[in-house]
Amino acid sequence: MKPVKTVTADVPQGDIHDYDSILDYFNDRPVKQTKKDKYHSITFVTTGIIAYDGGQTTMLHLGTLLSKQGYQVYYLSYVPQTVHEMEQNAEFNYEGYEGTCLDMAQLDVHNSDIWLATLWESAYVIKNKPGHKMYFVQDYEPYFYPFGDRYQMAKKTYELGLHMVSLGPWCAKMIRENCKVTSPIDEINFPVNLEQYPYHAHDFTKYENKKIIDVAVYTKWSSPRRAPIEIQLTLKNCQSILEKQGLKLKLHYFGTDKDAKFINGENLGKLTKPEMIDLYNRCDFGIAPSMTNFSLVPFEMMSCGLPLIDFNEGTGEYFLPNGAYLKTSFNEKDLAQTFVQAKQNVSRLEAMVQKGVSHLQSITWKQTLTDFESIVDKISEK
Repeated sequence: MKPVKTVTADVPQGDIHDYDSILDYFNDRPVKQTKKDKYHSITFVTTGIIAYDGGQTTMLHLGTLLSKQGYQVYYLSYVPQTVHEMEQNAEFNYEGYEGTCLDMAQLDVHNSDIWLATLWESAYVIKNKPGHKMYFVQDYEPYFYPFGDRYQMAKKTYELGLHMVSLGPWCAKMIRENCKVTSPIDEINFPVNLEQYPYHAHDFTKYENKKIIDVAVYTKWSSPRRAPIEIQLTLKNCQSILEKQGLKLKLHYFGTDKDAKFINGENLGKLTKPEMIDLYNRCDFGIAPSMTNFSLVPFEMMSCGLPLIDFNEGTGEYFLPNGAYLKTSFNEKDLAQTFVQAKQNVSRLEAMVQKGVSHLQSITWKQTLTDFESIVDKISEK
């Protein structure tokens, strides 16, 4: 399965005319919730389906599990994209997904028991529709923008009265601390699919004598929250420090378009799942900065048995237990020291990886589904 290239962007940065087709939805009318004794249909309202999009992959996985539980599940686009393109990219992102893709022509005629916004724009789109309006929050979206109108409009969506469901604890924390919340905020487990990223035992006995350290580095140039500039600068300076100690840091970047020119290392581009697994298995360490809500990539690296390095300045502490990963500061000196110390203490490194793998057993999709269904079951009680 190959993805379809689309002009649709996950986070538009343009002008007012980005919203010409949905201008009527942007208003200050408060949310009026409609509750039922039983809910049968669930509709995720989304920016089409974009290939390689982690948030939409999570949406598709959750939607598929809900479909298997008997819900009628829909993925409704509020931007121009054909159903065929949506279906092809959905299959690429999550093979075997279940649910029905609908194009934006259905936006004003489709009915649903539960509506789920998936980006701040879609919160405005669904907030006055009949049914129960929920908000699947996968990041604190004001941080997607410089301080200004889009920042404020995104922040306001958490105050509109939608029933919010936070993927993990960090988003809920940020909303409670920064917004005037008048509606429920529930949390669901941030899961990993262990079956798709099988464990591979790395030979840690060889680490101490290694002169070349291979590092898988995930970043996205289109996403400042993945620190694409800072990670290159830090790793470049880290290479210089380690070189003086006789160590070569060999960097394998992925997650960004192949034509992007990194200042160091190789750019592998956007990888398929088998390509990522192969990369994790042949590298010595993995790095995937998450400066706002977490990413699936660190979990996938850990699932494959790859030692993970994460930064104090990011959000890893909200999703990973101490001792399950290498925690360091986002600067070249501390990062270089982390590599050296890890090489010198392979028994600790092996115990760390096993603790990480063990932790992943507790954050499965089964738990996420249980969390979400429990929230739906309690809607009518509130």
